[in-house]
Amino acid sequence: MVEKQELGTNWEGFVKMLLHRLDIPTKEDITLLHGRLDKLEQLLYQKKSGAAKKRPKPGLKKKSASSIVLDVFANHPEGTNFKTIKAATGFEEKKLRNIIFRLDKIKRIKRVKRGIYKKV
Repeated sequence: MVEKQELGTNWEGFVKMLLHRLDIPTKEDITLLHGRLDKLEQLLYQKKSGAAKKRPKPGLKKKSASSIVLDVFANHPEGTNFKTIKAATGFEEKKLRNIIFRLDKIKRIKRVKRGIYKKV
């Protein structure tokens, strides 16, 4: 005679086969991924903590991009062009154009003629 398999074992096999075919992760898969993520986070934290040692001194403040551009204008009282400002600051063209537009709008610089600006 043929022995009947336990109903629970057959059902578990069916569910595992279904999960495998549909690429649905099991609890074990998720636990394994969670452990790997924890290891990666620990590695990232270790790298960040090594980089965090280089902190600026509390008394020194970074200058804003606008103040750097204004310093360039201060060095050229007769006015200067876009190329000179870009070479002196090293900013990208889009960033520099936005800064010049804002400084002109708030009346910190004055447009002498097309492409030539000076500090007010």
